[in-house]
This record gives sequence, structure tokens and C-alpha cells, in this order.
Amino acid sequence: MAYINFGSRILKMGMSGTDVEVLQCLLNGLPSPMSSPITGEPSSFGSKTEAAVKKFQSYFGLTVDGQVGPQTYLYLGQPTGSYLPGGPVFGSRTLSKGMSGRDVWILQNRLAASEKQYATALGMPADSIFGSKTQTAVKLFQKSMAMTQDGIVGPDTFMKLFCNTHMGGRILQSGRADRNQGYDVYYLQSHLKKLGYYTAALDGKFGPVTASAVKALQKAKKITVDGVVGPQTYYNLAFD
Repeated sequence: MAYINFGSRILKMGMSGTDVEVLQCLLNGLPSPMSSPITGEPSSFGSKTEAAVKKFQSYFGLTVDGQVGPQTYLYLGQPTGSYLPGGPVFGSRTLSKGMSGRDVWILQNRLAASEKQYATALGMPADSIFGSKTQTAVKLFQKSMAMTQDGIVGPDTFMKLFCNTHMGGRILQSGRADRNQGYDVYYLQSHLKKLGYYTAALDGKFGPVTASAVKALQKAKKITVDGVVGPQTYYNLAFD
């Protein structure tokens, strides 16, 4: 199956491709009432996928049309169109040592927030530059996914990243409609809960309780205490 980058087109009933596969993977990673199970439609946008999209849209207060456009992509943690503050959409170009850009920044955030071994390899918060340390972190990720360890982020690695790293595509914070709800907020809360900073419901909504939990983590890590989840906070999520 030819690779179609997640976020490159509006997804709707009747379509198929690797981007639909990623959509299904993300929606299947959310509990009810945020989504509903998608089975029997591998890489194909059928009625179950549409139902899951509508449930996701309804839960987060989006237009319930069953189609995945820019705003739904954003709430799935993939900024596109006017929601993308410059640079290539993540997954739209192969990434390798020597490159730089917003998509490299997202790659570094995703890896850093996922596992301590990746954050350790990176050695610092995202800087948008694909150097030797980022290459090492990519190779470690590829190894953990039983993939060829070439340190190059192409279609196969992007597919694994979308489904196995859950945060990092955007800055998260309360009080901002473009930053305070969605798939990545749910996983932020889940991660904070595992670390003992968050005790409320995992609702995917970045309100005062989530902000307090983020600030508690930031204080413990001796980084800027502002309740905003950017590169510095993503990087420190793994070190606890």
C-alpha cells in the first residue's frame, strides 16, 4: 500500500490508505465516550470508522460531520493547514541527519515524551535540528519496534511513530481552544497520572486540574513553572 501522510487530505467515508490506518489506530487508542471500537475495516473508512469519528467530534465539541478535516486533525494531535505554525506537516517528508524544521521538532517531542531511553539519547529538549543524538534516538525507537535501524524517518517509521508516541505535535495548555483538548491531552493526563501528579478523570480536556498537575511536574523538575506543555516539559515527562 502506497504511503499517504496523515493530515494530507480530508478523510471521509469510502476512502482508504495508510492515513486511514493511522486514524483508526488513534481512535482505537481512546476510551468511551471519546471514541468507539473500529473493527473489520482495515485501512478503509467505513461505517464504524465514521461512527468513531463522529463520537470523537461530539465529545470534544467539534462539528459532527464524520469527516476528518483540519480541526479534527488538530484534536488528534496533528496540526495541519492554518493550525500549523509554519513548516512541513509531520510525516510529509523523510527526515534524516542534517535536516531541520517544525517536523523535526515534533519528532523530538514525540520521542522525548514517550520513553526515558529516547529522552536520554536526545539529551535535551527539542531544538528542531536533526543531529547525531536525534539519529541515535530514532535508531532506539526503530529497535524497539523491531524495524531496520537506519536512523532515517521514512513511511514505515512514521506509521509506528503515529501509533506509538502520543504527544508532541503541538504545545498544550489551558485556556486556548487550539491547545486544550484532544487525543494528546488525554495521553498527557494518563502519563501525569502514572507519575502521581494527576488524580482526576482522564477526560482529554486541559483545565485547571491538569494545569496544576503540569506545574507540579515542572516544579519537581526545576524547570519553568507555567503550566504550559512545550519542549522542556515534554522532555522531562520521561524522567521520573
